[in-house]
Amino acid sequence: MSARNFTALWAGTAVTNLADGVVKLTLPLVAVSMTDSPALVAGTTLANTLPWLLFALPAGALADRVDRRCLIIRMAAARALVLAVLVVGILADMLPLAGLYAGALLLGTAEVFADTTRMSIVPMVIPRNRMESAFAKLTATETAANEFIGPPLGGLLAAAGLAVALGAGGVGYAGALLALAVMTGHYRSDGHRRSATNAPGLRADIREGIRYVWQARILRTLLLVAGAASGCWAAWMAVIVVYAVAPGPMDLSRSEYGLLIGALGMGGVLGAAAAPALTRRLGRRVVLAASMAGFAVLLATPAFSSSPRLIAVTTFLGGAGSGAWNVTYSSLRALVVPDEMMGRYSGVSRLTSWGSMPLGALLAGLTAELVSVRAVFWGGAALCALVLAATLRTVTSPEFRQMEARATASQEAAL
Repeated sequence: MSARNFTALWAGTAVTNLADGVVKLTLPLVAVSMTDSPALVAGTTLANTLPWLLFALPAGALADRVDRRCLIIRMAAARALVLAVLVVGILADMLPLAGLYAGALLLGTAEVFADTTRMSIVPMVIPRNRMESAFAKLTATETAANEFIGPPLGGLLAAAGLAVALGAGGVGYAGALLALAVMTGHYRSDGHRRSATNAPGLRADIREGIRYVWQARILRTLLLVAGAASGCWAAWMAVIVVYAVAPGPMDLSRSEYGLLIGALGMGGVLGAAAAPALTRRLGRRVVLAASMAGFAVLLATPAFSSSPRLIAVTTFLGGAGSGAWNVTYSSLRALVVPDEMMGRYSGVSRLTSWGSMPLGALLAGLTAELVSVRAVFWGGAALCALVLAATLRTVTSPEFRQMEARATASQEAAL
């Protein structure tokens, strides 16, 4: 039965991320049709990503108190409903910009609760000895659907009409709901049975989750380095278009720039797919350290070179490192974090990684405006070098070896 449940979860993940790719490309296009202000257009992205800072911790706590599958299904239904309202507003020519912001905020909030919960449900549907393979499939699928297929599909649908594109996203979320409805079984943590309606209890759960992460030194350090790397990645993404597209130093056309970003996604897919084999052959510590090194190279190369070929290669390597890190780290924490704490741990993890992205993008914009674009790359490379040093120190420590031994023992016990 676990194979059937994982297949349903995998299908739901694929359809959800495909819809995400379509919707996130379309929302700014809707804003462009309403205003000429770049700041107001950017407001849609801000509204859509802000919930990661606001709700990641409550989402993780709630995931440990309720049936996780039901929560994901409800979030899919909520997103489909929000998009239906936006489509009606567009067709009736009655959707104000504030209404678009509200819709983007609601969609982002539902995404926070759904994605945080999805990470915590994986150990409940797959045996521990197949954990790395499961996370590899999910991560590769998310990257391919969200970055490769979704945005180009969204562009084609938007050409037919903005309401068509958003409507297609709603159909995608409804499809994810149906896929998840196929899953059977119990998806509430047996170790946590307190009522989710008790607000003080929920706050206590959040504090307990933060305390757990803080006291687990190795997990805490890996979370912090991942958060710093995510902020650096967001900074890179925020300004690379200015550096790459003519008249920028790389002198690329828009289509060539699309291929450059595609190299990032392709690397992510291949890195995620290769992670389980690399872990078996080289060990987790080598994969984690090499992944962070590849990410540092991604940040550093544009600081001293404008060669399109060289930057394309290092962009691919950085994407591969990101994909391999996500799979290796996600499977490791799933093997050592208790099930009753998995939702809250996922909430803290998402807050650290996704919450650092808007901050990285903001700092990159200010640095590029006040100093230069290359200063962003130099600063990101310097920070990533420190992150790499922290990673190397962590994965070579006796504490990491002990944690890795616990993870291996957990896998072997499931055989």
